[in-house]
Amino acid sequence: MTTVPELIGQVIDAAMRWAVDGSESEEPWLQGAVVAHDKKLQTISVDFGAGGAWAGDVWRGGLLLISYTDLRLVDEATFEVSFVNFKVDHVSVEGDFSLVYRSKGSPTERKYEVRWEEGRFTWPDGTYATRQLNQIRTVHLGHLPMHNTYSWKGVASGVNRHGYEYTSIVTAQLSFRRTCLVVGKVFPSSGKVESTMKGVSFIVDFGEGECDDDVKATINGEISTMQLDDNF
Repeated sequence: MTTVPELIGQVIDAAMRWAVDGSESEEPWLQGAVVAHDKKLQTISVDFGAGGAWAGDVWRGGLLLISYTDLRLVDEATFEVSFVNFKVDHVSVEGDFSLVYRSKGSPTERKYEVRWEEGRFTWPDGTYATRQLNQIRTVHLGHLPMHNTYSWKGVASGVNRHGYEYTSIVTAQLSFRRTCLVVGKVFPSSGKVESTMKGVSFIVDFGEGECDDDVKATINGEISTMQLDDNF
């Protein structure tokens, strides 16, 4: 659930570039999708159909429908995303997802306020988790798009697959590297999240920037190292 908003962000970024600049055959986040732009309705559809694994070997299926107020990166430009049978690694993704541009013309970064209301993940076995978040996503521009990095900070809450309520806050901003994402390392490469569930607080430390899935978890002062599952 920590990773999916950035994967959606990657598809949105790619779709907006496509709408402005035209076809990008090498854009990994649009591979396998039929992309269409309705200028009159100000919508972009990214349809992965029955699904498949492309960028980062992440399986995606279904449709993302992006409604925008402005294709230009101007302050307050809003992008609202609807999920139509959309799935990541066969996990259904739902909810009201929106981004509002907040950078005011910064030449080196693009900052968005991200909200996810009534977010829901449903696994093939019928179990589900919910998530709401209010976070800031920042795209740090590299010399080439492949060198971009992405950071997140803010809060989230919901109910996990076992029915337990949780809250989480990013205590050291989460960082994703595009060079990691496109080779299947879809977890944050650095950053920390502190969560509380059933009255217990725990901290997940994603490391110092490597493209790996190793994390350190601290629970009641006890530190353990674990490897995250590549499947959601």
